[in-house]
Amino acid sequence: MTELGLIIGISLLGLAFAAYLSRWVLACPTGEGDMPKVASRIRAAAELFFRRLRSTILAVSAVLGGGIFLAYGLVRRQDEAEPVGALELGVWLTISFALGAASAVAAAQVATWISTRANVRAASGARRSLDHALQIAIRGGAVSGLFAISLGLVGLGGLFAAVFAYKGGFGADPGPALALAPSIPLMIAGYALGASFAALLAELGGGAFAKSADVGADLAGKELNLTEDDSRNPASIADLAGDCAGECAGRASGMLASAVAENLGAMLLAASVFRRNEGIPSVLSIMLFPLVTRAFGVLAAMFGVMVVRTDDREDPMNALARGLYVTALLGTVGAAGAAKWLLGRHWIALFGAAAIGIATGVALLFVVQYYTEHKHRPVREIAESARAGASLAILRGMSVGLESALVPLVLVAAATAGAHVLGARTGLEGGGILGVAVALMGMLGTAAYSLAMDGFGPIIDSAGGIVEMTIARDRPDVRGRTVLLDAVGNTAKALTKVYAAAGAVLATTLLVSAWMDETQRRATAGGAKPADALAVLHVGRPEVYLSAVVGIGLVFWFMARCIASVARAARRVLDEARRQLNARPASALPDHEACVELVSRAALGHMIAPALIAAALPIAVGLGLRFAGTGDNPLAVADAVAALIMAATIAGVLGALLLGNAGGAWDNAKKYIVTGAHGGRYLVDETGARIDNPTYTAAVVGDAVGDPLKDAAGPAIHVLVKMLPVVTIVFLPFFV
Repeated sequence: MTELGLIIGISLLGLAFAAYLSRWVLACPTGEGDMPKVASRIRAAAELFFRRLRSTILAVSAVLGGGIFLAYGLVRRQDEAEPVGALELGVWLTISFALGAASAVAAAQVATWISTRANVRAASGARRSLDHALQIAIRGGAVSGLFAISLGLVGLGGLFAAVFAYKGGFGADPGPALALAPSIPLMIAGYALGASFAALLAELGGGAFAKSADVGADLAGKELNLTEDDSRNPASIADLAGDCAGECAGRASGMLASAVAENLGAMLLAASVFRRNEGIPSVLSIMLFPLVTRAFGVLAAMFGVMVVRTDDREDPMNALARGLYVTALLGTVGAAGAAKWLLGRHWIALFGAAAIGIATGVALLFVVQYYTEHKHRPVREIAESARAGASLAILRGMSVGLESALVPLVLVAAATAGAHVLGARTGLEGGGILGVAVALMGMLGTAAYSLAMDGFGPIIDSAGGIVEMTIARDRPDVRGRTVLLDAVGNTAKALTKVYAAAGAVLATTLLVSAWMDETQRRATAGGAKPADALAVLHVGRPEVYLSAVVGIGLVFWFMARCIASVARAARRVLDEARRQLNARPASALPDHEACVELVSRAALGHMIAPALIAAALPIAVGLGLRFAGTGDNPLAVADAVAALIMAATIAGVLGALLLGNAGGAWDNAKKYIVTGAHGGRYLVDETGARIDNPTYTAAVVGDAVGDPLKDAAGPAIHVLVKMLPVVTIVFLPFFV
């Protein structure tokens, strides 16, 4: 019982620390002159969009939640393999689904709220020093990071405690509740599905809003011969609002959903190991170990955020990396303590698996830095290619994206193999996959700090826009600081995307293993022979092969929809900017609200269908095969659905890594040129007039192509591939 108290207690401390950081950020000055006015317009636009996004998410989620209740309450009949009655199971799944969706929306709300207030304070802090702006931005990002991860732990741990208490686990006779404990994660799996579905909607809508406004503003500025984030650009406010209500909100909800799905998978695997092995002293200890480890990660992130400091001479990325090292080191200590406390005689081998995961997470930082920082060869070669035009810059960026997708997967594969070997040495049946689960907990123990780094990027991007609109001409040194921090933010965001991709691979491994184990158990309980129950994943069967094709097709269609929605909305933004230019005098102020309204409607209109289709497809495949007749193999449905999930994960992770790293490299190549490389932003002709540098213009095209790839399609795919196995687990009784 102590484990639950520790998890919830540390999570509440994380929420309290997030509140402290928000007060610290709000105590910083907002600047003078036009800075607060511009920030107020950005905040109003972001909050307008988020209110509509929130209403849409809750309405669509309510429909799916009602469907879950009706499916279990009216359609599903009692099964001997189910731990509780169908109606009771439906009630717990529906309640947990609603709480999961509400948690994802709350995480997005907090991220929007803090980012729209931290941006102007970071802009004002840049007038004082690079360090002050850095601290404001990272602590603003940490508010959403700590809130999201802590809330996910409170939600999952609190639901586990609620079911355990309802079954008498805290009473005089906890025996029935302890017997039910291995099945509790299945009863509260709706929390992960609700969080994932709401996060997918937030990523789709927020990404479309942010990147269509960004691309549209860039195209309009180029056509109107305006600088980036120029106040005369009608789309500039929508662009900066998108950084807050789109990127920050979507990523916070996405990370919460990812953390919950990963924790659920680890708990399901731990329950499976407990069932298979005699002599494990406590079911609660092994099942709650993943949550305890993640709670210690929250504690570590608090210290990591507070050590981030720099000066005008040090590369700010070094300061962010220092925070990650501190978080990883303290997380290692916490993982060792949790393993010694909860895993008994197997703790040394399993702690070794956790250490492998933590080391892999740190190694991924170096990979991301190499492929996205302008100090290294890939970004400099993209900038060099831009001298020959946009075509070669885009081609070189694509090659960087393809190459950069390989190295993280090799690292993750090596870590998985090492963790599996250490887990197998415990002698436990299923110990190998338990080692992989522990490695995942170790690698993602820094999730709260990683999300802080991710939130840092959009906050400083929006701060740079405020500086450009107000004091850039009088204080070019301030704009230079924000440009430098913005380039660092691109690398930080790319790191979070790589973490999400690595987590998707391992989390899917756990969830598919749990799915297969549970379907085998139910099939055996339903009368299937044990030999038949073990005949799984026969790749040669037509339904397995075709389901894998369906999974890959879903990912490609999903990516196409994300990019197409951004392209359509960006075109409308460009048309609106042209209309305003032709309809108003040159001295008149642009109508920013018209672009905000236009982009909001377009983003919300394109997000519902992809999310519903993605959630419905694995259910349709499973039910279709179930009713098509698979008597020769009781687990044919399990084979096919597992193949769909794994194929979609591989395609999605590769695609997301390609899109994210290529987009980040294109963006930083543009910023590298702004610093003066290859002639800088402008050239001077023979008359002494300042003209656009063709190299910079070519790099801008690459950046415009990369924006929807790295910040719209890529993040949404991460949530998609983690939602698919959770959907199948929630509806598992209908497939077997």
